[in-house]
Amino acid sequence: MSFETFIPTAASVGGGFFTGLLLGYFVKKIIKILIFVAGGIVGLLLYLQQQQIISLNIERLEGSSTILLSNLFSSFDKITQIGDISSLGIPLAASIAAGFTVALVKS
Repeated sequence: MSFETFIPTAASVGGGFFTGLLLGYFVKKIIKILIFVAGGIVGLLLYLQQQQIISLNIERLEGSSTILLSNLFSSFDKITQIGDISSLGIPLAASIAAGFTVALVKS
């Protein structure tokens, strides 16, 4: 490998890792915020049901959540079919994946 081809490859790997690190960090934060909001909504609904302000139909709520989750998972399948990360090149794709993994695993 010559010096002229080493510099762009090294920049691609380093930049991709940094991009993956940032992407993983923000995905992790967004997931935590969404889980916090969903827990707050569930807690509020349970409190209001206990105070007999509202009445929850558990079967209907379960059916709606099943439909919502199945639609969410099918949209992830469509996203992975549309975005093919392998077209970026092996060094860039691998470094983005490594940075993303490090950001998600790091607490």
